[in-house]
Amino acid sequence: MLPSTPSARLQGHSGAIYDVAWCGATNSWCTAGGDGVVATWGPGADNGNALFHHASPFYAVSAWEDGVVAGNATGEVLGKWGDHHAATHLHRGPVFSICTDAEGLLWTGDGLGQLIRWKRDKNGMQSTTHVTTDLGKIRSIAAHPEGLLVAGGQGAWAILSLAGDVLETRLVHERSCYWALRLPEKEVVISGGQDGKLVVCRGEERVVELPIHQSAVYRGVHHGDILWTAGRDKDVKAWNIHTLEPLGKIERPHSRSVNALCLGGASGTLLATGGDDRMLKVWDL
Repeated sequence: MLPSTPSARLQGHSGAIYDVAWCGATNSWCTAGGDGVVATWGPGADNGNALFHHASPFYAVSAWEDGVVAGNATGEVLGKWGDHHAATHLHRGPVFSICTDAEGLLWTGDGLGQLIRWKRDKNGMQSTTHVTTDLGKIRSIAAHPEGLLVAGGQGAWAILSLAGDVLETRLVHERSCYWALRLPEKEVVISGGQDGKLVVCRGEERVVELPIHQSAVYRGVHHGDILWTAGRDKDVKAWNIHTLEPLGKIERPHSRSVNALCLGGASGTLLATGGDDRMLKVWDL
C-alpha cells in the first residue's frame, strides 16, 4: 500500500526546493532552496531553521560527519558543524551534487564537469583532489565499489576511482542523465534522464529502456523492493525493483515539479519530497 497522505507538510521556503537530505546526527531534514536558504527541519517542527543564507540559490545539500554541507549557484560550498562554519569557493560553476565516499570524504560536482574531493581539517574543509570530466553538468554522485558513480548533463554516467580516474563511461540518455544508482544484488546500474526514461545497464549491455515519466526524471531512490522516482511531471512513482512493473504513484504529492527525493528517518522508512511549490512533504513508508 502506497502512502496517500503525508505525515508532515513543511513550508517556509520562498523559492523552489531543489534538494533534501536526512541528517541522522540531528534527526532532521535539511533542504536546499532557490531562495538562497538552507534550512533544517527537526522532529515536530512546523517551521524550518535557516542554516545558511545567500543571495544565490542552493542546489545541493548533504549530511557530512556530524554537520551539513551545501553548494550554491556561485560555486561556493558551505559547511556547518556545531558552532563551526566553513566556506570555500574553488568551483567555477554552480554546485549541483554532493556525496560522501566509502572513505568518509566528501565530493562535490559542478555545472562545468568538475568534481572536488574534500576532507575535514581544523579550518573546516580542505580540497584533496580535483577532477575535470567531459560529462557536462555533474547532476548526481553516488557511491560505487570502485569509487564513484557520476551522472552528467551530456547524457552519460561514468565510474570514477577515488583518485579521479575515469574507469568506465556509458552514454544512456538523450540530453541530461540526472541520476544513476548501482544495484549490487543484480550487478546493474539504473539511471533516469531528461528524456523521461529509466535505463538499466549490465556491463556494456543496455538491458532495459523504459519510459516512466512524461518528462525529466529528476530523482531516483531505492528502498527495499521499491524504486521511487520523481520528475518534472509532478509525479512520484513506485516500481518493483525486480521486474520494474509499476506499483502506483503518490496522488498529487506536489502541485509543480518534484525536484527532491530522499529516504530518511531513524529506520530509513520515511520518504521526503520537495518541489517548485516550495513545500517539503514527508511520507511514511
